[in-house]
Amino acid sequence: MKKLFIQFYLLLFVCFLVMTMLVGLVYKFTAERAGRQSLDDLMKSSLYLMRSELREIPPRDWNKTIKQLDFNLSFDLRIEPLNHYHLDAQAAERLRSGEIVALDDEYTFIQRIPRSHYVLAVGPVPYLYFMHQMRLLDVALIVFIAFSLAVPVFIWLRPHWKEMLRLESAAQRFGEGHLDERIHFDNTSSFERLGVAFNQMADNINTLIASKKQLIDGIAHELRTPLVRLRYRLEMSDNLSEAESVALNRDIGQLEALIDELLTYARLDRPQNELHLKPVELSGWLENHVSDLQALHPATTLTLLPSTACESLLDLRLMSRVLDNLVNNALRYCQQRIDIHFASDGVTGVLMVDDDGPGIPDSERQRVFEPFVRLDPSRDRATGGCGLGLAIVSSVATAMGGSVAARHSPLGGARFEFCWPLHLQ
Repeated sequence: MKKLFIQFYLLLFVCFLVMTMLVGLVYKFTAERAGRQSLDDLMKSSLYLMRSELREIPPRDWNKTIKQLDFNLSFDLRIEPLNHYHLDAQAAERLRSGEIVALDDEYTFIQRIPRSHYVLAVGPVPYLYFMHQMRLLDVALIVFIAFSLAVPVFIWLRPHWKEMLRLESAAQRFGEGHLDERIHFDNTSSFERLGVAFNQMADNINTLIASKKQLIDGIAHELRTPLVRLRYRLEMSDNLSEAESVALNRDIGQLEALIDELLTYARLDRPQNELHLKPVELSGWLENHVSDLQALHPATTLTLLPSTACESLLDLRLMSRVLDNLVNNALRYCQQRIDIHFASDGVTGVLMVDDDGPGIPDSERQRVFEPFVRLDPSRDRATGGCGLGLAIVSSVATAMGGSVAARHSPLGGARFEFCWPLHLQ
């Protein structure tokens, strides 16, 4: 709210200030100039009359004579020596030529009495004092209005800001996966139509997600039923050779694996995934899991490098899927060796899997996490898989509030780094 308030307030104040200055300029070049000119004319007339009165009187009696005259004026008239006033060169020249010189600081007019070293002084003149005070009053008034403008701006902005916060909170909760989040504003609210549009958008997204889930679940069910029948008939058939039976079983197994991967990816590709967390000692869990993977793939060397001893809250089902997918991906492209390493700084955990395969070009390191993406020519369909393993790893990272990245491996191939906060909530 602070930023919005300052922007709106400054815009309003600058507009007001510009209008005030324009009005002030018009006043200065009309009323004030006319008033100053009238005052100058009045002073010239008054000074002329005073000089006429003093023309035949000796200089020593001038002040006495002026005091005896009753002009009933609101300002003082007096005769003073010329050297009483310290003027700049320009003002002194004007004074010697007989012009009236205005002393703004003293609110006084002076004019030299011809053929003498005296000046006739008029002032202080209340009008000049008033004009000076008006300038100070103008500054004080602008400062007062600047502060007073903040009050209506704040009063107007505060309810709008509260409604914007409600809308922002609803959007954040919806983005975090609370798909039943809706927002309702009063009929008098400026955000009523925006709230209706938000609710319609949320309903449409909710419907699309539900339809997608229903479609994927339906397709998986419909595919699994004929696969079970095929496997059953394959087991009952005596007309196939052993090689044909093994090939058909392998193809059916790949189809079942594809269905399982699709279902897993669809479940993870949702705004919110419920994590089943429990404390896990990572070093021990990694050692046991890597041992099981090594037993399944004896032809490849899986090395668990010394890792940081650390405990973390984890969803073991998802974390096991991450490690399995990263290792299976490395197994398809490595030549002989895979290194697995875990590191932690106490806040974030990093699981690294390195292989000595062909590696991944820099331009393709983001695309490998997209579903059904295979890189040519080193990583194509000949290596097997359905192209969803790394996409699932990326979805798990998002669900855990972490990230996954592909880099260059010290072994010469690819390195995958899976990062996540150790203290999940």
